[in-house]
Amino acid sequence: MTNLLSKPSKMSTATSFSIPAQLCITGGKLAKIEGTVCFDCYALKGAYIWAPVQKALNYRLDKLNAPEFVTEMVAELNKKRAKLHRWFDSGDVHSVAHCLKIIAVCKLTPHKRHWIPTKERGIWEQALKMESLPDNAVVRYSAHKVDAAPPVKWENSSAVITDISKPIGKLCEAFRTKKNGAMISLEQYKTAKAEKKLGKIGLGFCGDCTACWSSDVKTVSYPKH
Repeated sequence: MTNLLSKPSKMSTATSFSIPAQLCITGGKLAKIEGTVCFDCYALKGAYIWAPVQKALNYRLDKLNAPEFVTEMVAELNKKRAKLHRWFDSGDVHSVAHCLKIIAVCKLTPHKRHWIPTKERGIWEQALKMESLPDNAVVRYSAHKVDAAPPVKWENSSAVITDISKPIGKLCEAFRTKKNGAMISLEQYKTAKAEKKLGKIGLGFCGDCTACWSSDVKTVSYPKH
């Protein structure tokens, strides 16, 4: 039976929810433009395009569109010990209705912290005029271009950067974090990258960092990889 929740391997302390990235509205357009954060999207290649994974992603989209989604999602989240939940490790909202359902889930799981990354600011703005976001959730709007700073007026945001020495806001350290939470030094990272040995080290994990889930962190920068 397909699970309503997904479990990205790089986020060992969080649950997630994903739908097909091929159906992203804004992301689908950006994926065709070199220099944008969606160009060469990880969710449009690798394991994400395997038939069983695509079947699961479409199953979750069908569930998101179903009237019973909020009840079922809350029940699934309550079965898990994880206190952190990420929405859309693949995909994005398609409508105001999607946003309102997500807000409802967040309100009904006050013991969980919800991170909602999105490129659909317009859709979310409409939804947030209808329903307020609870304190346990953060909608993090993504800049569209690599190395571009998000507009200052955005409450919470994210950026993708090519130079880790010039982060926009807080630098995501997952690029040098091991599964056990230990970090290698920047020098070790640079050496391993130059020698093309990063894959042997096993990096890219969140560790104990929860910056993406915090509304106190205005902008998080993710190194392009």
